[in-house]
This record gives sequence, C-alpha cells and structure tokens, in this order.
Amino acid sequence: MKTGKMKKIVQIAALALAIALPLSQAPASAASVAVDPTIKVGLFYGSNALPGANLLNDVGSGYRLGYYDDNRVFQQLAATSETAISVVKAQNVYYGTVGKWAGYYDTITSDIAVGCWHLKLPGSYSSYDEAAAAASAQSGGFVAWIDGEWQAKVGAYLDKESAQAAQTELGLTDAEIVGTSSAGVSVVKTGTGQILFQFDSATKCLGIKPGLDDSVKTETIFRGNTYYGGFQYQRTGGGNLTVSNVIGLEDYVQGVIVREMSSSWPLEALKAQAVCARTYAYRNYTASKHKSQGFDICNSIHCQAYMGMDAVTASSSKAVEQTYGEYAWYNGSLIEAVYSSHDGGATESAVNVWGSNVAYLVGKYDPYEASVASKVPNYNWTVTYTAQELTDLLNSKGYTNSGIVDFRVTKTSPTGNAIEITFTDSSGRTWSKIRDDCRTFLGLRSIHYTVSSSAGSGSSGGGGGYTVNGNGTLGSLDEAYAIDGSGSTSKLGSDVYIIDGGGQVTQATPSGGSGGDGSAVFTITGSGWGHNVGMSQWGAYAMAQQGHTYQDILNFYYTGIEVRKP
Repeated sequence: MKTGKMKKIVQIAALALAIALPLSQAPASAASVAVDPTIKVGLFYGSNALPGANLLNDVGSGYRLGYYDDNRVFQQLAATSETAISVVKAQNVYYGTVGKWAGYYDTITSDIAVGCWHLKLPGSYSSYDEAAAAASAQSGGFVAWIDGEWQAKVGAYLDKESAQAAQTELGLTDAEIVGTSSAGVSVVKTGTGQILFQFDSATKCLGIKPGLDDSVKTETIFRGNTYYGGFQYQRTGGGNLTVSNVIGLEDYVQGVIVREMSSSWPLEALKAQAVCARTYAYRNYTASKHKSQGFDICNSIHCQAYMGMDAVTASSSKAVEQTYGEYAWYNGSLIEAVYSSHDGGATESAVNVWGSNVAYLVGKYDPYEASVASKVPNYNWTVTYTAQELTDLLNSKGYTNSGIVDFRVTKTSPTGNAIEITFTDSSGRTWSKIRDDCRTFLGLRSIHYTVSSSAGSGSSGGGGGYTVNGNGTLGSLDEAYAIDGSGSTSKLGSDVYIIDGGGQVTQATPSGGSGGDGSAVFTITGSGWGHNVGMSQWGAYAMAQQGHTYQDILNFYYTGIEVRKP
C-alpha cells in the first residue's frame, strides 16, 4: 500500500459508508408519523445545480406542468404531449450539439439558443386556454404563468435589440418587450429553442408530473437514470436549477436499498436496510434537513445513496413490500437509524464518535461479520505514514510542530475502537484527536485499528516508546527513574541523553531514539469501513445468511428498539 495514503477501492455492495453526521435532529413521535408521505429528494443542487434539465418519457407519455402546494399536492396549470422536454433557467442558454455538452442545455454557445427576451402580447387572460389561443396565433407563441397571471408571449431572443427587431418585423407594435425575474424557468422541447411554457413566481416552484393522467405508474429518464414520481425546479439565489424528485417514501426506499446494498443479498438483510432507510428518511424529512435548499433529503451518502429505480429487482421490491410502513422506534420516537458498511468486529457508541449519548446506539462486539470477511473487499487494511509525512500533515492542518517523533492510540473504547490518538513532536509537544477525528483526520477507513512503529513497538496499539536496556519499552518518561552505581534513585527530567559504546551522546527520543529525522514508519492496521455506529450492512448480510430475521438484525445493532408501523 502506498505510504501515507490508502488505495481507493470500489465497494461491490454496501456503497454508502453512511451518514457520518452528528445526531442533531429531533425525533418524530408516533402520533405524527405517517405511512408513505410524499418527500422531496435533491438530485442536483448547490455547485451541481443545472442550467438545463432534460426529461424523457419511458413509461407513460406527456407531462403535466404546474406546482406542488404546501401539502405537496400537485396543482396542474398546463400540459404537453411532448415526450422529451427540458426545463431551463430563464437566462440565455444553448443546446449542446458537440462534445461533452451534446444533448444538454448550458451557457456554452451553439446555434440552438433559448433567449430570455420576449414579446408580451397585450390583454389579460383568465385561463390557460385563453392565453394559449392568443399565443398560437403567432409563430413562436407560448403561454406564461407569472405570479398567478396568465400571459401570452412570443419568441425567445438573446438580447433586447433582437426583440425590438422582431417586434417591428412581426408587426407587433403593441407588444411589450419583457424578460423574467431571477426565479423564472422555461419548459422547452428538447433539442430546440422552442418554449412550450414559462413559469415565474416569487413563492412557488415549477413542478412537473410525468404522464397526462394517473392511469399508469410513470417512469421517467433524467440524466441517464429512471425515476418514479415527479420533479421540482427551483432557482436558489437566482442561479442554476436545483432539481428534486418528488416521490412517495416507499418508492424512494426501493431506490435506496439497491444503492446501499446489492439486490442479490439475502432478503432479510434487504428488509433490515429498508426499515433503516425508511426511518432515517422520515426523521430527516420531518426535521427539514435540507429545507434551505428546497428539498428534504439529498441523494448522496451525506444522507443516503439514491439514483432512481434502475437497479430495483423483484427481491429488493419484496423487501420493501414486506416491511411496508414499518419504522424503528425507541421509547415511542423514531430512531436515528445510522449504519455503515462494516464495523471490523465491533460497533461503537454514538457518544464516542459524535459526542452524543444515544441509548439505542451502544457499541458492542460483532460476532457475525467474521463469517463473511472473505467476501468483503479490503475488510482488513493497512496504512503507513512516515514520521515526515505526519509532520507535513499536521503542519498543513495548522498544527505547527518541530517534527513528529511519536504517534499512538492513547485511548480505546470498551469494544477496542480508537477514540483518542496523540501525536508528539521532538520538543515534547502533543496534539490529540478524539472521537470520529481518529478516522477522518488521517483519512482512515474506520476507527477499529491499532498503530505500531518501525522504530520501536508500543503496547495496546500505541506507537513507539523509549527502549529500556534492549528489553521492553516505556510509553513516556513520566514517573521514570534512574539508579546510579551506589543504588540511589532519581527522577528523570525532560532532557535525557544516551551515551553509546563509542562515547557518542544523543538526546533520547520516543520510538527507540529515532532522533526525529522523519525516518520512523507508523503502521496502522485495521478493519471495517465507516463510522462504526449502528447497523453494519455486512453484519446484516452475515446474520441473514445464518437464518436471522430482519427484526433480529435490527434489535442486535440498535439496543432496546422495536420495529412496527405507526
């Protein structure tokens, strides 16, 4: 393995290392918990927000256009029978025809443009049909819904001058040249500059519901993945489009479990994962974890991995159906159903990872994982750092030091996980990291590890020490004494020197007297992947393989819980 770094490994299953976040959300009580609510899952947001987002019918045809109200009920404003549409921000965007942007709308110029200047026809309209009748009388006409007002517009011009020229050419001298607000979006026919519908509201976001009615369960292709449900588009801060999947919780869970586990895993393991995914999602849905971004839960391992329905199988669907509406509870409230890929032989208490005492997240030895360790890629792992690499790492993180000479695990939990590590430099200064920083500070796979040094062996997973007469080591010189020739003892000070057989004098340093030259090598030997709190996904696999039910699995990894519907 490369010194100081871990080789990146692609996990075959148990993809998410899962939700390595402090436990801060308030639990949902039984009285307020519903079965299969509608949730909003962020697909593209933040720095990944999109200038344009394409939709393609797969099952079902056409689209209903409107918005989701405060109760998440879809309110239809318009419809189109087009099978391929795109939503673009109401600024100048272009349809890519070559290179990496081919097939997508972006700000990279091309011959196919959707401009943000329009001609607004005079008059007021009381319905979509009235506005559509006026718009259809003009080439390039379309209907716009602007803060609750129906309008008829013509054209999509790149600048005001082009709009003025078109106004004269079309003889629409009574039309008003207009743009949109920073919230405006346009629905276009994919691959063209033709606007089908425009939506601009200070209080609502464009919603799209695939299918012209609810007679079939639609499946829609978006960015190469297939999704159930509808979509919402929001220009947060007036920028690109935040795109969310508006979907029932049970359908969402279908998509999660096949990304968090392999659908080929035993059914009882998939059922345990379904209960965890459902419970975690509902708790964060009620806590409005991503409310400021316009959705409830994200699609990355910051929350739970989710990429739509492409990987769903009959087995994974059965796992969701057979646990329909079931959540994990503790004392009448939903639990924080955190999980990780594998614990390496022992889970950990939440207090030792995130600093919060949680009664049902208590560390325990895991007797099950070992039976499947041979199936788990990189179940056991080793990472090495030279003293110089640790010196550079600490300096880069703001811990100015004179050269690291010792690194060790200075505290372990009752289940043997590292919960405090300490670095010592040549001047005797120390820096300690605790809890989950024992993993993240060094970029390790888990906290289930020990440390040894090439320049001297420590005990109980520690780093190097001070070698004593070639037989054993001292972890430090605190409370160490020297005996002189007459038998008198005296306590050693901080400056201790060694005289070798040739009369050479050097200062004693940890790790067998490495001299602080950066040559010592610290070897970290561990197992597991993730934060070690809650359910081990590979442990669930092992338990299911041994005949345990999903209730058995959940009750082993979460202390004192119950699994049931509200």
